[in-house]
Amino acid sequence: MDNHAKNKSIVARFLSELSQAEPGEISAILGQFCHQDVVWEVFHPFNTIHGIEAADSKFWNPLKTAFPDYEQRLNIIIGGEYEGRNWVSTLGHVTGSFFSSWLNIPPTYGITFLRFGLNAMVRDGKLAKVYILIDIVDVMRQAGLYPFRQMPGSPEQWPAPPAGTGVRDDSYDGEQGAQSLRTVLEMQQGLLAMDLTDLKHADYSPLWHSNKNWYGPAGIGSTRGKRGFREYHGRLFLQAFPDRAGVARDHNGPQDAPGHYIRIGDGKFAVTSGWPSIYATHLGDGWLGLAPSGRKVEMRVADWYRVSDDNKLIENWVAMDILHILWQVGLDVLKDMQYFADRTKRRWPD
Repeated sequence: MDNHAKNKSIVARFLSELSQAEPGEISAILGQFCHQDVVWEVFHPFNTIHGIEAADSKFWNPLKTAFPDYEQRLNIIIGGEYEGRNWVSTLGHVTGSFFSSWLNIPPTYGITFLRFGLNAMVRDGKLAKVYILIDIVDVMRQAGLYPFRQMPGSPEQWPAPPAGTGVRDDSYDGEQGAQSLRTVLEMQQGLLAMDLTDLKHADYSPLWHSNKNWYGPAGIGSTRGKRGFREYHGRLFLQAFPDRAGVARDHNGPQDAPGHYIRIGDGKFAVTSGWPSIYATHLGDGWLGLAPSGRKVEMRVADWYRVSDDNKLIENWVAMDILHILWQVGLDVLKDMQYFADRTKRRWPD
């Protein structure tokens, strides 16, 4: 089996075993699949976590306690090399019964979907650094405590790719993946250079399929086609952050430098992600219904793409650390959640 395919199988098995574990078994699974000095970068409020024990107590155990029967559903799993390091990227959902309070969000006792992305650097068959990208705001929405104005786009759960195009943890197609990644990077460079003088008629990229689906995080929602993207996300985002710029990364520097830490393609899929990958100033209104704060922010973003048979970008799943952006402009949504949690105590029906 190809080395990247082996790494994909390792990550898929790691996530599967975690989903089946009891809370007391998590540390042993982490020890089996991860280096002792593994570093975790997790969307706010978890942020940087060092080592196995801390990851167990701060992230995995609370997650398993809140969703004791959760399943890990993988819709995409791709592998590849970037900057001399081997990576595996997955996207899907953690799906289970929300049975105990998590991050001050009160339980619903019903099925809940947590959008869950993971980018793992694999060294010598074990995970050395792991980025976890989760949509906490969407869990708030499902619990009836959505904290913003109505989403411009659709709040519905992200669909999986079409049958036969998504999950493959036993193979690796680097040749087609390289072409998919080239298409993505060409498109991204074009967006950064786009003329912003007429946001109402922005045409974005000729590399977009006419029916491209853009799946955004809770707060923004999902859109279809260029017009849908422009009206429900693009114009509002650029209006709020007119000076947004991609982070210039020294690719010969340390692996935790800003900018894209992962750029890989595998078959018709590609992923790019940075920690952060964008710097901007919150200068305009409209985004999430917020008044401009004037504060500078950094944005942690991950994009998974699917390329059509005619080499157009036809699907784009986007994870954005919304809570981290809001924390930087002075809004602690999770702290506010405690107030609502206290007022909406739920219990399992008799």
